[in-house]
Amino acid sequence: RKTYDKIIDLSSLDMKELIIEREDEKLVFVKDENDNEWKLQHPENIKYNPSKLSSAAINFSSVFADKLIEENATDLSKYGLDKPVIVTAKMKDGREEGLEIGNLTPTGGAYYVKKKGENTVYITDTYTIDKVKLTVNDIRETVLFNVTSEDFKGLSMSRKGQLVFRAKYEGEKWVLTEPIKGNANTAAIYPMLEAITSTEINTIVEQDPQDLKKYGLESPAYELEFETVDGTTRMLLGKEDTENSLIYMMIDGIDEVYKISSASYTFLDKPIEEIVEAFAYIVNIWDVERIEVEMDGYKLDLKLETDPDKDTDKDKFYVNGKDASMKDENGKQPFRSYYQALIGITLNSVEPNAQPTGEPEITFTYYLKVEPKVMKVEFIPKDDRFYYVVRNGEYSGLVVDKKKFDQADGVRETYKKLMAALNSASSTENSGSSSETSGSSE
Repeated sequence: RKTYDKIIDLSSLDMKELIIEREDEKLVFVKDENDNEWKLQHPENIKYNPSKLSSAAINFSSVFADKLIEENATDLSKYGLDKPVIVTAKMKDGREEGLEIGNLTPTGGAYYVKKKGENTVYITDTYTIDKVKLTVNDIRETVLFNVTSEDFKGLSMSRKGQLVFRAKYEGEKWVLTEPIKGNANTAAIYPMLEAITSTEINTIVEQDPQDLKKYGLESPAYELEFETVDGTTRMLLGKEDTENSLIYMMIDGIDEVYKISSASYTFLDKPIEEIVEAFAYIVNIWDVERIEVEMDGYKLDLKLETDPDKDTDKDKFYVNGKDASMKDENGKQPFRSYYQALIGITLNSVEPNAQPTGEPEITFTYYLKVEPKVMKVEFIPKDDRFYYVVRNGEYSGLVVDKKKFDQADGVRETYKKLMAALNSASSTENSGSSSETSGSSE
């Protein structure tokens, strides 16, 4: 094929400005002299993808004419060149070069173009031109938030104007601060963080919206607020377009309505019970030295001597001074099952504003190798069915079902098995010693 000259032949390194104009829109890219990066100067306050800007400059620096169509064209409208997209490069030495871009050819394989100020019409390839004739929406950063899961310091969610929870990241873990204090359930928190980091604009619905009601954003169904080192961002979520799995959203302070995918936002209706860590009190066995249990009229003093190298076969356990490290017929240790039952009491519901009064029916006191050194967990009756959980004298906001203590692997059943194992161990010892004496007297 005959190759025509380049219509535009510039060094993108020597460009300092690129302007893209169409009837209703103008974009101005400028190159920052300090870091040689392209920046969007106009319009302002738009999150944009810098690589789209530099790609436009590089592609505009060499535009080939694939074919000459008409010299001195008089009727530009048949090429769409009466209302062109005009791209202008301003160079560091003051020169300017411009290209006017018209319609696609009837087959769609090329664009009609001409140099600014001339009337010779050429066609040129779509690849280059598509990288150059950008609109505001083309250059937008579709990923809304430039954050990773590690950047978050705080997170809160509201439903219909009511706070569901507030959490913060401290001491290497997520803790709830409202409506109750306690560890957060990380399995619930992390999908929320992931959803935020991967949120992409599906469509820009409206800029400077006048009527938020039609999007359900006047009083949003949900609000998510997250904190990073860069500050706090509030997302407002409105009506859902369930057919397409999209939801209307805005960012507080930015007058634009977007649609985003609702696929990763399945957690919006999660109850607080699933967001708080489910346990009345859970602690790693390696961190415990002693536990005192008071319930059902008995007192137990449990002593744990776990192996520093975490070799579980070397762990020693004592109940009221007696060795309780034995195994059952299945090779399991009744003591461990009992320990699992103690720390395995899970919540039934969250009642932040209750005020427990009265004496505890059940108390577990843990003596720890780590802070807070002592943790006293008290189960105070709410009524015939439920207990309030109080930790170190402070109401946790958690309510547990009394039935939890009676489950097959619950505290009462594992206690019976532990006692049975202790009794059979001591009776074996006794019968063993008596048979020895009877043997020696013969």
